[in-house]
Amino acid sequence: MTRINEFFSDELPEGRLAGSVSAADTLAQINRIAEARTVEMAWRIGIEALGAFGFERVNYGYTRYRVGVGIGDPADAFFLSTHALEAIKHYHTSGLYLRSADFRWVRENVGACSWGWVREERRAGRLSADECAVMDQLGSGRHRAGYTVSFPVNTPRSKGAMALAARVGVRQQEVDAHWLAHEAGLMALTHVLHLKLSQMPLPVDRARLTARQSEILGWIADGKAMADVCILTGLSRSAVEKHLRAARDRLNVETTAHAVAKVSFLNQLFVQHESGA
Repeated sequence: MTRINEFFSDELPEGRLAGSVSAADTLAQINRIAEARTVEMAWRIGIEALGAFGFERVNYGYTRYRVGVGIGDPADAFFLSTHALEAIKHYHTSGLYLRSADFRWVRENVGACSWGWVREERRAGRLSADECAVMDQLGSGRHRAGYTVSFPVNTPRSKGAMALAARVGVRQQEVDAHWLAHEAGLMALTHVLHLKLSQMPLPVDRARLTARQSEILGWIADGKAMADVCILTGLSRSAVEKHLRAARDRLNVETTAHAVAKVSFLNQLFVQHESGA
């Protein structure tokens, strides 16, 4: 999990969006994201680029383990935020997100949605009682203007979305007009950022294995038999099995085959660790 807070200047007065951002500048930022070598680097470049468009806060979530209408176990999901990351995680671990109209829109749609949509739906009486209650519970957070981007599904159980919030005091009508003027650049920027982040090793809590656990799973994924793994690692069979049990426990799976599949889904196979722990 990553929390990055200090990448925005205070030059813009409250209640105003940024000015125009040139296509050349947007393309340059997209290229920088594409060339980023780490999740944190890609995220920093992305939020700097979105900040230039006037979006002060950015939340991103991605899962490859959707179950039914939900994201699956939040411990298997990946979250990034420019603010209050623990609150974002609690929103999902508590199950509150399942009762929100915003998440229903993300689940059922691909594209961009103005945050004015949920207010219009409520005024028209098209939200459920649960969805209205969640809006009220979230309180002041609903007073910001912004947009949500729901990304196309690239594997059957995956889903990613990004929420972009303007500064306090900016009206939704202003954000809507700003989005319309810069939609192509903003959609390209958010899509490339999502694709980059989702294809890099996802540092979710469950995937934080030791270097030895990752090495052994890598050899097994490479088709090596247990005897071969012992020779390659210099460990006894009992030591290898001990590391595999710990890896399965950490990943919350029952079999080694499932463990290999899970670290593969999280792009964590054959990842070089800095320490030999």
